[in-house]
Amino acid sequence: MHEFSIASEIWRSVSQAAAEHKARRVRSITVEVGALNLIEDEQLRFWVQALAEREGSPDVELKITHIPARIVCRSCGERGDIAPSASSQPQFIRPGMSCPACASINVEVGGGRELRVATAEIETEGKDGSNS
Repeated sequence: MHEFSIASEIWRSVSQAAAEHKARRVRSITVEVGALNLIEDEQLRFWVQALAEREGSPDVELKITHIPARIVCRSCGERGDIAPSASSQPQFIRPGMSCPACASINVEVGGGRELRVATAEIETEGKDGSNS
């Protein structure tokens, strides 16, 4: 259930930025999630929406952009994405995973661990009283 703690950090970060901009509420949040983080999208979405609703931003939309896992071969220098599974569930680096170019098992993970808030759309009250 690490999705709750991740959602809490996402919400804390976004709500702090929204407060600094004197926002009335948060409309949407876009996060980038690396495939190796083993995060279930629906659980993350549920917890972010629950936290947002509790804090006065009902109906916040959480958009999730997936970043594929990447490997770098130490033997030949090949770089590439790890093919996503058919179920599009979180990915695992498996022992013995090999380079698709030279079959070496001397590979390192070069991406797929990212987790960041990319954007947040907030609602503010303009000088004329309009919303933006």
